[in-house]
Amino acid sequence: MSSPTPQTINTPAGKVLCVADLRGNISQLNDLVDQTGAKVIIHCGDFGFYEHDSLDRISDRTLKHLVQYSTLIPPALRTRLLQSTVTPDSLRSQIKASTSNILSELPSYLKGQKTLKVPVYTVWGACEDVRVLEKFRSNEYSVNNLHIIDESATAVIDIGGVKLRLFGLGGAIAQHKLFDVGEGTSTIAGGSGTMWTTALQIGQLVDTAQRVFDATETRILISHASPGREGLVAQLALVLKADFTVSAGLHFRYGISYNEFGVQGDQEQYRNKLVNSQKNILDMWEGIKTQVMDNASEEQGVLLENFLSVVNRLPTINSMPSDKDEAAFKNMWNFNLPDAASGLLILDINQGKIATETRSQGFNFSYRRNNVSLRSGSPAVA
Repeated sequence: MSSPTPQTINTPAGKVLCVADLRGNISQLNDLVDQTGAKVIIHCGDFGFYEHDSLDRISDRTLKHLVQYSTLIPPALRTRLLQSTVTPDSLRSQIKASTSNILSELPSYLKGQKTLKVPVYTVWGACEDVRVLEKFRSNEYSVNNLHIIDESATAVIDIGGVKLRLFGLGGAIAQHKLFDVGEGTSTIAGGSGTMWTTALQIGQLVDTAQRVFDATETRILISHASPGREGLVAQLALVLKADFTVSAGLHFRYGISYNEFGVQGDQEQYRNKLVNSQKNILDMWEGIKTQVMDNASEEQGVLLENFLSVVNRLPTINSMPSDKDEAAFKNMWNFNLPDAASGLLILDINQGKIATETRSQGFNFSYRRNNVSLRSGSPAVA
C-alpha cells in the first residue's frame, strides 16, 4: 500500500508554515493560515489520526496522556476527566458520551464537514492510530488538501524559485521496536494508540529518495523524532543528503534552530554521537539477524540492507572543506518545533532564498521558584 501522491505546487513566492503536535486540533491550521498568509503547511506528527473507533484501541495510559494535553478539551472538562476517582472505564464512557470530538477533529474532515484552506503535508507522530493511517494509505480514507508524506510518498513544492523536496519519517524512535510492526500490516508499525518507526520503513524511504534524486532540489527531512536526540535520524539525514531537517517530539515552548558545526567542537564529536547510536542498533541486530533474515522476503531483504546502510553511515573525520560530510556538518540546518499551541516556524521563500522566522508564546521563569520542568509537554508515550 502507498499514500496518495501529493501534487506539485507552483507559486512565485510565499510562506511555508511549519508546525507540530496539533493533537487533533486540526482547525488550528486554518487559523494559522489566516494569521501568517502561508501557502503551504508542513506538520511534524501527532496530527490527530484518530477516529471514533480508535477509543477502544487506545491503552489506558495513552488515553490519559491524550486527555491531559489535548487543546480540544475545555479546561474544566479536562480537570473533571483527570480526577483520581475517574476510572479508565468511566473516562472512556464520558468521552463516548461527549457531543464534541475530544480525541480529534479528523472525523469532521473525513465527512467533509470541515476543510483545509491550503495543502498540508504531514508525517504521523508517536500518538496516532495505525489502523487509521493504514486506511489513508489504502485510499479508503482521504481528506482534500491533506497529504501524508511517508516512506513511499514524497512531494515537491515549487515556490519562490526553490524546489523543496519533502521526505517523511513518522513515528517515535524506539530501538527495541525497529523490527516489530505491532498491529501494522506493511512497513509501518503501531498499536494501542501509539506508533513507532521500523527498519523496513527507513529502508523504503532510502529507496524512494534514491529514485527521485535531483541535485537542483532542496531536500527537507520531516520527522517526528528529533535528529538532535536520535542518532539514527541524524544518520538518515546524511544518507538522504538533506539540506534541512524539521522535527518535533521535544515539546519545548521555544523552537530550536541549529547546525552541528554550531553545537559541536569538531566533526569527531559529532561522529561519536552517531557511533553510540550505531553500536546500540548493531548489538541488537546481531542477536536477531538470523531470525529476521530467515523470515524476510527478497524485497524486505533489500529494504533491510538499506536500513543497515543508514545505521553504518558515519561522517568521516578530518574531511576536506569540499567533502560532502564537511558540507553537511556546516550547512545542514535542523529545526525542532514546539507544539502548535506554543509556537511555529515560517520558511519565507522568495527569489531563490529561504528566510526563516520563529514565533513562540514563550514561558515565564517561575520554574526557578517552583522547580518544574522546562518542557511544556510530557515524556513521549512508549
